[in-house]
Amino acid sequence: MNLAMLTSQIPLIELGVITSFVLMHFARIFLGLSQSSIAGTFFIVVCTILLLLPFNSLGAPWSLPLVAYVRGVTGELSIITMLLILFTWSSAPVYRLSSVTPLIIALTSILFYPFALGLTMFDPYSWGYGSIIFVVAVMMMALLFFFTKHSWEALMISLAVIAWSIHWHEATNLWDYLLDPFLAVWAIIISIRWIIWGRPEPHTYSAWDIDSSVLARRKQGKIFS
Repeated sequence: MNLAMLTSQIPLIELGVITSFVLMHFARIFLGLSQSSIAGTFFIVVCTILLLLPFNSLGAPWSLPLVAYVRGVTGELSIITMLLILFTWSSAPVYRLSSVTPLIIALTSILFYPFALGLTMFDPYSWGYGSIIFVVAVMMMALLFFFTKHSWEALMISLAVIAWSIHWHEATNLWDYLLDPFLAVWAIIISIRWIIWGRPEPHTYSAWDIDSSVLARRKQGKIFS
């Protein structure tokens, strides 16, 4: 496999790893998979290989790797979505979002998608095609997170901008590296949850798990406190 062929496979490899993380998360919840790093790493490696295998060469009825069909449903996830999955669903519980981060993403999504879908003549999506002002604004947001000691958010935004600048994905619009519908839905749900029930305590918290707060507070008898 030459370099060009390997580069063309990066989106599938990337999505294969992310899908494996998601499957590992649900396997831990519903199947009791061990929380150890060794078990998690083994699961991710095996699952990623299976997702990338060319089953058609083995006589299977489908002509593409399984991950290609996943990509057909999800499209290319934003860099921030993938980093959230990697950080929060890995075996290292060190990642904790700022309380304001989901709210910022939710408000941005609510304002962005109606305009981007053509409901008005105003189209913020066009800013993502190399607008210097937009790029500077995004980097200023990263700096704001950094100087307010929210380094994870600053890191995610910076990596998204870097990925866009080197054309890591097929997309050429910076918005596609920052935001996607899955991230928007998650941010809106978790923002509503935190507003109504409050943010869970660190020992019961999973930044990406949209059910953990309600369940944890219900167990502690604090669901309305």
